[in-house]
Amino acid sequence: MSEHEPLKQKNPSNAQVLIFVATLSLICALILSILASALKEPQEEAKELDRSIQMMIAAKIMNHTGNFLLLNDKGEYILAKYAKNGTLVFGNENDLASRKDILDIYKKRLIPFLIDEKGDATTFQKAGINLETYMNDFRKIGYYRQPFKLLYKILPNPQEGEHLTEETPIGYVIPVNGFGLWGPIYGYLAIKPDGNTVIGISWYDQIETPGLGANIAEKPWQDNFVGKKIFQEGAENKTDFKTTPIGITVVKGKVSEVLGDSPKAKSAVDGMAGATLTGTGVTTAYREVLSAYRPFFIKLHDNNFKNKGASDE
Repeated sequence: MSEHEPLKQKNPSNAQVLIFVATLSLICALILSILASALKEPQEEAKELDRSIQMMIAAKIMNHTGNFLLLNDKGEYILAKYAKNGTLVFGNENDLASRKDILDIYKKRLIPFLIDEKGDATTFQKAGINLETYMNDFRKIGYYRQPFKLLYKILPNPQEGEHLTEETPIGYVIPVNGFGLWGPIYGYLAIKPDGNTVIGISWYDQIETPGLGANIAEKPWQDNFVGKKIFQEGAENKTDFKTTPIGITVVKGKVSEVLGDSPKAKSAVDGMAGATLTGTGVTTAYREVLSAYRPFFIKLHDNNFKNKGASDE
């Protein structure tokens, strides 16, 4: 071969190409696996933090912009800040809650417990149920479907130096799940000790259409639920808690136009334009979930009625 003749480049064989592709794929899969494993714990922590925040939004302990809330003497929710030892004091919009403070307030003021089919309350320990296992196993399918159903006590903001007890809840939070237009929806509903009046709600895990059904996760729409009754009121302002329909209805249109000032209006909220199916899913979710907790709500109502009667004497 002449010294001026160019060398011919040998093309790789099919086998070599396949080996290269397979090796590259294995390396990429290994890197992705390592990244997924490394990110799993931070992702779970982020989800847990978000669930804690959403529960506190429903309970009116936090707002949607990252501030704590506190009731004043007029019954109004005022911006608050973390003081110490799980205590909140009045603050302003600059007092945004830190991750550490959020988790501290959550652990001290939202206490998980269980109720049985009769509505009787018990602890995880007494029921012989592992809290972490229970929460992970039934989060997606719904706690309301279980023989022992999950709730949270909302404890009041302690005064400085005061010790909170689980016997003085100012409300309860119920996990809610159902189906919207495009998939599962998950949220919380907080209710007063009377077992009937809504404190607040939140929807945090949903894939509804932005600007339409996704409005269920927005403050303006969620504010419609405050003060609503989960038990439909009957004639003459009387309610049969054992038999009356339970839940909150999302109407198609405005409550004032559809129901006027009828008793049903107290258990209904305005629908979202262009999101009828999402609204139907929310209505169904509240009906099915809250029905499972009816025995507990009846006990709350009866106890509240007795306590109110005793205080009036």
